[in-house]
Amino acid sequence: MRNLRVFAIDNSIMFQNTLVQELTKRLPSGSLVEHAGQPAEALDKMAVFKPDIIVLNFALGSLMVNQEKFLPLLAKKYSQVPIITYGILESGEKAAKILGAAHYLKKPSVGQPMEPFLNNLMRTLLVSQSKNGTAAVTPPGDIGGGAVVTREIWRASRPVQPPPPPKPAPSPIEPMINVPPNAAHIDLIAIGASTGGTEALSAIITKLEPPLPGIVIVQHIPPMFSKLFSERLNTESRLTVKEAVSGDVVLPNHVYIAPGAKHMTISRMGTRYMLECKPGPPVHSVCPSVDVLFDSVADVAGNHAMGIILTGIGKDGAAGLLKMRQLGSPTIGQDAASSTVYGMPKAAFEMGAVQQQLPLLSIPDAICKIAR
Repeated sequence: MRNLRVFAIDNSIMFQNTLVQELTKRLPSGSLVEHAGQPAEALDKMAVFKPDIIVLNFALGSLMVNQEKFLPLLAKKYSQVPIITYGILESGEKAAKILGAAHYLKKPSVGQPMEPFLNNLMRTLLVSQSKNGTAAVTPPGDIGGGAVVTREIWRASRPVQPPPPPKPAPSPIEPMINVPPNAAHIDLIAIGASTGGTEALSAIITKLEPPLPGIVIVQHIPPMFSKLFSERLNTESRLTVKEAVSGDVVLPNHVYIAPGAKHMTISRMGTRYMLECKPGPPVHSVCPSVDVLFDSVADVAGNHAMGIILTGIGKDGAAGLLKMRQLGSPTIGQDAASSTVYGMPKAAFEMGAVQQQLPLLSIPDAICKIAR
């Protein structure tokens, strides 16, 4: 079974985060989970994300979008994509299917355990994907009654497919890395990423070697996963990687990843930079926001910082990166060919915020050449 692109839509930030966390944990490695809180936002993101399966809070299905109910509009626009809905009423299944849903699940009430719902959702994802063109998969017979449908169970249930024949590798072409001739000394590196960003950041951070200035990162990621991601990168990198907390002093050869659900900003303490991480209203529908970080870096570091925008849906980070460039900071955008989703880098490039576009695997070398 191939990796999946699942899009979750729920107007409850808490339930939305739970879905993203649990689906990310249970889906096959390499799958992508994107999310939105409102129909208009979901339609914009899905046009770029191109989901294999949609998971929708049925309460949003009757909201009007462009003079049509949201669920029928989704069913018409994505006629080949299974839509799994869920709601608090047992009686919602008939209405959901009339409006275009493939499945309806009973959502747990407040205080009820989530595990049965999540297991049911995973089983339904398996069935939906099987019906959508992938070889049928039967979950192990002992799943149920509180057992967890994990990534390992999913993998174990997959039919074995012969590997595709290898494709001849194209001749590599080394891109030109532009090192600004009159650039100021770089003492801070700021990076922003969203969909596909965890893989992109891994590819970059694990290739960097000291000495380097401190690196601050906003990756759109739910709470808890930011800590796990930081810990994993720390074991794979020659730099010290940690989840940022308020009061951290940015040290050379250290990487600080913004915690999920908290904006991260920079302030100056003498000759050093200090981090502040605190909850706040979403910017571009996300928290943490890349723009919030880039804005503060521009204000505090001026032309002594470097800004990098990586793969992701939407335009978060574009305006902040433009501000950094206008103040003299060198800026880099990931190119379209190497981006999982060429949304954020494209928005920044079209706005004039990107000084140079580079393939993902060339960015570590560019960071070292410019920062040193």
